[in-house]
Amino acid sequence: MLKRQMGKARQQEAEEPDFGCRGIDNDLEMLQCVFSSRREIKVGTGTTQKKHETRVLWYVEQIDEHSYSIKKINPHFVPVGEASVISFDELMSGYCPEVELHMGKVGPAMRELHETLERGDSNREDGALNKAELEYGQALIVDEQNVRAIFGLGLVYADRKDRENAAAVFRQLVEMEAPFQEEHKHLFNEFGIALRKADLLDEAVEYYSKALGVSGDDDDHLYYNIARAHYERHDWAQCLQSMTRALEINGKLDAALDLCELINALAENDALREKYRKPPISKESGAQVADLLKTHGRDSSS
Repeated sequence: MLKRQMGKARQQEAEEPDFGCRGIDNDLEMLQCVFSSRREIKVGTGTTQKKHETRVLWYVEQIDEHSYSIKKINPHFVPVGEASVISFDELMSGYCPEVELHMGKVGPAMRELHETLERGDSNREDGALNKAELEYGQALIVDEQNVRAIFGLGLVYADRKDRENAAAVFRQLVEMEAPFQEEHKHLFNEFGIALRKADLLDEAVEYYSKALGVSGDDDDHLYYNIARAHYERHDWAQCLQSMTRALEINGKLDAALDLCELINALAENDALREKYRKPPISKESGAQVADLLKTHGRDSSS
């Protein structure tokens, strides 16, 4: 119930994205509009060769005074793929604004995709997994590389304990760069936790390691999540190595210190290990976790 209430609260707080066209007639607005470019294609060979001109559609958003982000628009009239950055001079010399196309096709298509994803997220948070799967599937028909839809499907499969399909989504995500960018950070954190809870522990470790490679080496929560996956795998050495790094970054990370305390208790208590179904902990790992607790102010012996 709490998860459902939190999900609905997030929806209420989130601002509705602006899919309109702006900045064409008002220099005070940041530009956001569909543009087109022309490209010449040669068809055939020799004397039968003909030239054919095609129009390519782009979704353009102004970044700052001198640079613009452009994304190609697919046949379903939604921007897809990675954005490129061009200058003002490049935009003016090589592209033409398409205001009517933006207002009549692209804006409405982007809004419909957004609403489809919103319904998918809402259904998933409410536990209506079949409905959520249908919505995410519909979104992927429109944009087959849509990160939010792919994450959503992965979470649906993980919630169902469908390990085969969850692993397939994981493989798709680790081959992409976009899921690990800052704008999707909350999603990849949630999916990594879902992989661990679905007992896809090797996948969870690989997934978080990919995230570290993309987002940098200073994320304490990522290192904690890797440590937690190694804890579930009963790999004490790797667990404590990741935990050490997490606490180097943030010595007050309570989740990491709490896990250290649990491992310390397991090291000293055979009955507790049996209760948690954990294997023995080596003297070296026991000493290491005790040292971590002492270093970061959780030394139970003091």
